[in-house]
Amino acid sequence: MPKISIVIPVYNAEKYLAGCLDSLLGQTFQDFEVICVDDGSGDKSQAILQQYRLKDNRFKVFAQENKGQADARNAGLDHVTGEYVLFLDSDDTLPDYALALLLEVAEKTSAPIVASRKWLKFPKNKHHFIRPIIHRNTFEDFVKDVRVFSAAWNKLYRADILKTHRFVRGICFEDWPFLTTLFSQVDFYVAINTPCYIYNKMDYSTIRSPFSQKKVDGYVTGIWYVYNFFKDRPTLPLAQKRLAVAAKMLINKVYKSKDKALIQNLFVELDKIFKEGVIRKNQLPVKTRFRLWRMRHM
Repeated sequence: MPKISIVIPVYNAEKYLAGCLDSLLGQTFQDFEVICVDDGSGDKSQAILQQYRLKDNRFKVFAQENKGQADARNAGLDHVTGEYVLFLDSDDTLPDYALALLLEVAEKTSAPIVASRKWLKFPKNKHHFIRPIIHRNTFEDFVKDVRVFSAAWNKLYRADILKTHRFVRGICFEDWPFLTTLFSQVDFYVAINTPCYIYNKMDYSTIRSPFSQKKVDGYVTGIWYVYNFFKDRPTLPLAQKRLAVAAKMLINKVYKSKDKALIQNLFVELDKIFKEGVIRKNQLPVKTRFRLWRMRHM
């Protein structure tokens, strides 16, 4: 049994995939397996994955029809055999000490989740390890810390907490519902300031590509999923703070798109959200409420 299972969803990543996988081969800690799920790529990604599988039996390759990143990650989780899990996107990399440091902190603190910072590029100066911070007000701290709740990939998870926990299928921006529900179910987590993930800001990424109806639907589905998870729980008020952040991001992105069809559909969905009490309009920032007013009068 490997110590760490690394789950990588792959979709048309031939330009960066080798660099991603090579960063794993260069880790100072080597007791891991790599679970790659090709999500219907139409480029040479599958061929690259097979090359690594043939030269190193720690690389396991699975393929599926294109279903999206959430489904690919879920498929990867179904094949995990390690004690810990780490998510890595196929165009990103890890610094060579990442697995060793995350595991050391996890084992010393018995933390179910260890979260790190990220780099947008390789550092010029030598990194400095900073003392881990243990968060025992787990969900409250999680909601406040944008560095922690923003992405699934800058964290090491104890595998047992993911046995039945999965990403919402078929949506964009699947990370935040996954993390919001997961962090509400653990006793504590640990955060370290040392960057253990190198994020490659690509133009074709979900975040940077043009906003669309599919993305609106992804945000809305995530909002309802999280609300339904918490609506009968005492932690609903905290969850609503996170829901308000998601709604703010959705509104701001539609506002910037200036797409009249998206704006019309946005108000249909928001009217349902406000009517049901998922969040209140006054929980949104003043600037966001002003943008709502402007869109109403476009």
